[in-house]
Amino acid sequence: MSTQSNLLLNKIITNIVKVGASCLHLEVGSKPIIRIDQKLFNLDDQPVATKEFLEDIVQIILTKEEAESLAKNKSLVITHSFEGDIRFKVHIFYQRQTVSLLFTYIPNVIADPAALGLTKEFIDLVNRKSGLLIVAGYHGSGRTSTVLSLLNYINKTESRYILTLERPIEYILTSGKSIVEQREIGRDVDSYLAALKFIKDSDVDVIFLAELGEAAVLQTVFDLIESGRLIIVITEADSISDAIAKLVKLAPEEEGDKIKDTLAEVLLGAIVQQLLPRRGGGEVTVMEILVANSASKALIKESRFAQITSIIQTSRDEGMRSLDQALIELIKTGEVDYHDALSVAVDKTNFQVSAQKFHILK
Repeated sequence: MSTQSNLLLNKIITNIVKVGASCLHLEVGSKPIIRIDQKLFNLDDQPVATKEFLEDIVQIILTKEEAESLAKNKSLVITHSFEGDIRFKVHIFYQRQTVSLLFTYIPNVIADPAALGLTKEFIDLVNRKSGLLIVAGYHGSGRTSTVLSLLNYINKTESRYILTLERPIEYILTSGKSIVEQREIGRDVDSYLAALKFIKDSDVDVIFLAELGEAAVLQTVFDLIESGRLIIVITEADSISDAIAKLVKLAPEEEGDKIKDTLAEVLLGAIVQQLLPRRGGGEVTVMEILVANSASKALIKESRFAQITSIIQTSRDEGMRSLDQALIELIKTGEVDYHDALSVAVDKTNFQVSAQKFHILK
């Protein structure tokens, strides 16, 4: 392990945090690459990464057990803290038989839910004693930040027992009014299913599940909700209708009707989010928000998932908001550029008409 490599890595890490980068890419034969406001930049003042340098980094940041896992599986995701309590999620993998690394910055400050763009009606759902909240999006959309914001809100305002199940643990939550415990899958417990089964007879009130990828896990989630737990889950989707459809598809076809009925009964709300460049620098979270009501629950039971968007569009007074409605608000306030908003709008024709109506088509 090279002291010089350690010093160089810490220098790069410190500098990229100062300039507001969200990611650092390191691969053999290239200069370090950082992502700022969704754009990639070479660190031209840094040397080209060598095989020896990246292998040194792996030795620096991995424990013996993690190094053995990487050698066996050829890929690994961990979290690592550097000097000054600078914390990163790190993807380590092999390409062309050499190691590569992706560092994703984890901010120390957990944002307030309202500051992220969540409506009061959706935030109030975390006060419920039981039910399901879905937070969806894709990698890099800030889903975990949103969930931790909601959990921290509970932690500061209520006396409850909160348990997170993650792989790996990203944000560290300190108990406030609530008790907060965080278990890492693969390290503290073998699997999500094993962790959930253990919870059944425990005193947990709120559970955060960072993955939901199999029917047995979904059924156990339903059982826990019916026993009086509030559960927040993360999944991948580009719309709320897509997120709900994917959960239903986890179950065997013959159990589809039962899953839809149960999901409709326990669902409290859902959001799908993505990040857009903010005018003047930084990023802003854009959210589609569903607060489950009788109309949306009926559509779930009838497998009419695509029509949920119509419910969202016409229920703003209930705290709901479509993605396109959220985008219009952001360009009206000048936070997001019109062309950036248009690039992710769902119904681009109607979006352009709405933008023109508010004199923001530019």
